[in-house]
Amino acid sequence: MTKKLIVSFSIILLISSVAAFAQSEKTPPPGEPEDPGFTFALGLTLGYSSFGDDESYQKLGLRPDFGYGKFGLGLALDLHYRFVDGVLDFRSEDWVPDAEHSFFDIYLPIFRYIRYGQKGEPIFAKIGAIEDLTLGNGFIMYNYSNALFLPETRITGLAFDLDGRFFDFPLIGFETVIGNLAALDVMGARFYIRPMYYLELPILPMLQVGASYVIDRAPFKWVTDTYAAAEGFPDPDAEYVDAFGIDFIQPILTQAPVTFAFFGDFVWQNKGSSVGGMTGFGGKLIDIFVYNVQARFVGENFIPVYFDQTYDISRAVKYPLIENGSSPGFVGWYASLGTNLFDLFILTISVDGPFAEVDAANPDNYLNYPHLRGVLTLKEGPLAGFSADLVYDKTLLGHSGDFFGDLVDPEGALTTVKLHYSFGPAIITLLYEIRYVPDAVGDPWVITSGLESSVVIPF
Repeated sequence: MTKKLIVSFSIILLISSVAAFAQSEKTPPPGEPEDPGFTFALGLTLGYSSFGDDESYQKLGLRPDFGYGKFGLGLALDLHYRFVDGVLDFRSEDWVPDAEHSFFDIYLPIFRYIRYGQKGEPIFAKIGAIEDLTLGNGFIMYNYSNALFLPETRITGLAFDLDGRFFDFPLIGFETVIGNLAALDVMGARFYIRPMYYLELPILPMLQVGASYVIDRAPFKWVTDTYAAAEGFPDPDAEYVDAFGIDFIQPILTQAPVTFAFFGDFVWQNKGSSVGGMTGFGGKLIDIFVYNVQARFVGENFIPVYFDQTYDISRAVKYPLIENGSSPGFVGWYASLGTNLFDLFILTISVDGPFAEVDAANPDNYLNYPHLRGVLTLKEGPLAGFSADLVYDKTLLGHSGDFFGDLVDPEGALTTVKLHYSFGPAIITLLYEIRYVPDAVGDPWVITSGLESSVVIPF
């Protein structure tokens, strides 16, 4: 395995170096205008993938990226191969539909993304990997991702936002998301208005009032029917979970060094069977710190931020909790703080939990305990050419009685590490994602890794 990694790395380094040299030859001399509108990037992945207990393949992947202005297009072309008794064998499941994988399941993921604009701009559209999508204040959907099963499973989703400012009618706007275009399982939308926009008042014209609806038509999509039946759902295809909410956002201070806004949500969850709400404030401090503080009012069997960053992993666990569970209501809290230090380190830490003591009748319910999510980004600078991204998501803090010990306990944790090295226009990325599945058959540690190189060549 080590030899394979060394060979793969060497090939990537050689290709990237050649591309970097070619790029240097194409760089126009000083004084000549450049055309930065069109860009092309090519990522190459060489690695090793396992499918089940007895299927192992070499992997060759191409990641071409095209960009022009606000438009972007990324493709993913993966080929898994191996030699069996001296004969080259390709993994047919990558290209041939079957009973479990339709034509759209296989061929839509070839489009890693098609994008126009960025989230928060008057118009934003993206088809492909959805990695950190939030609707409104985030009390229903926050940092939702459909990319948790990469590289084994690539899912194609859709996000589309339109603000009336785009066509000089800032009274209205909407945000939408579809987690999986092939399955149409997780879908959501938020519509909002600025009812006082044209009033000549100092604050109220910025008031935003919205309504959101999110549904998951297949909460047991990633588990077997046997698992669903054991949880009390003999017909999992008939189950669904949804959430409807109303919200407001009222900016108070909009100029540096301090920005400040009030906001709030009231949500009906799971066909209206449970309710919850929150109110809070947030903003920026001296353009260095981003803060968010909330008080949360949670009804029986209500789960705040139901559609979160790890939803695809936890959806089959969450649904029985709100459908058949007996989780009592509580008043809770949420706080987050982010900072950008010298434009080198970007750190965001968020913690949420209940004010009340642990419910003795449900000691294993993760809603009884604080939940932490930390994101650390090291930009290129302190170490020439090197940069990194680290994400740590941890539930069940305090479950063992030792809060700080639980911080490093693998149960309920998801860790993602990306290490980047760049030289000239070339970037090499080493990716690790680590999950711990205590009830898995066999090794409970699920580790995925990849190695890729990209080169950006302006035309």
